Amino acid sequence: MKKIIFNTLLALTIATTLSSCLKDSVTDLDPSKGVNVIEFANPAAIVKTGAPYSLYTFAYATTETPSLPITVSYSGPQEFAPQDITVNIGLAPASTIDTYNTAIGTTYSMLNGNGYTFTGTSVVIKQGTNKATFTIPLKPGQFDFSKQEVLPITISSASSGVISGNFRTILLNVNAKNAYDGIYTPQEGSFVQRYSNPTTPTTGDALNGPTGTNPDVTLTTVSLTTVQIGNLRWSGGSSGVGGIDNLQATVDPATNLVTMKALGNATLANIPGSVNRYDPATKTFTLNFDWNQTSTKRVYSLKIKYKGSR
Repeated sequence: MKKIIFNTLLALTIATTLSSCLKDSVTDLDPSKGVNVIEFANPAAIVKTGAPYSLYTFAYATTETPSLPITVSYSGPQEFAPQDITVNIGLAPASTIDTYNTAIGTTYSMLNGNGYTFTGTSVVIKQGTNKATFTIPLKPGQFDFSKQEVLPITISSASSGVISGNFRTILLNVNAKNAYDGIYTPQEGSFVQRYSNPTTPTTGDALNGPTGTNPDVTLTTVSLTTVQIGNLRWSGGSSGVGGIDNLQATVDPATNLVTMKALGNATLANIPGSVNRYDPATKTFTLNFDWNQTSTKRVYSLKIKYKGSR
C-alpha cells in the first residue's frame, strides 16, 4: 500500500512540474511579454534570406534625381514610443559588404561616393508614434554600370530603447537603369520555330508558333547599352525558352542597331540579313535571332514594345 501511495505522489509531482515548465515556456513565447526594438523597417523585399545582413535592391533611370526613403521603426508589443527617441544613422564600414560577399558568394562593392550625398543623420521617433523616415539623395548618373554597388547603413545609437540585432545594419543595392530598361509587351508578328536539324522544321510541335500574346518580358540593365531579356517563352506562353541563359541585346546608340547574344549559349546570334533594331520613337525592339544553327536550330522573331518601368 505504501508503494502505491508513493508512486501516486511521484506521478503527481512530475505532472505538476511539467505543467509549470510548460506554462513558463508559453509565457516566454507570448509577444506581449517581449521588448520593443529600434530597427530599419523593410524598404523592399529582402534579396536573400539567411544572409548575415538584409540586402534590398533598387534601380533608377540615369535621368532621374531620386531620393531613397528609409524608415526607422519602433517595433514590438508596445504600439507606440513612450517618449521621443532620437536615432542616429550612419554609414557602416565597407567590411560589412565583404562579410556579406564571403557568406553568400556575391561580388558587391561599395557605392561610388559620387553616387549619393549621405554621410549620416539623426531622426526622431516622436512619442506616440512608431516610425520616422529620412531620405538618401542618389545620383544614378554616377553609378558604375560594371559593378553591383551597395550602400551599407547602420543605426549607430539611440537615446533610449534597445537596438535590433537583426536589422541594425542593412545593405542597399542601388543600380542605374539604361534607356532600354523596362517591361515590354510582345507584339503581333512575333513567332518561334524549332528544327529537328539545320534545315527541317519540326511538325506537331506545340512549342512552335506565334508568341505575340505571350506574357510580358523584362529588359534589365547590364551596361549603358546592354539589357538582359527575361521571361522569354515558347508559343502559348506556358513554358520558358531554355538553353539560352543570360539572353542579351546590345544597342548601338548611333544607329539603333541591335546585336544579340546569350552568355549561356555562344551560338546565339543575329540572323544574317534580318532586322535587329530599336525604334526610340515608339520604344519598340524588332529582333530576329537563332541558335544551335548546325544541329537542332531554333529561330525566334521577336517584336516587343515598351509598357512601363520595372
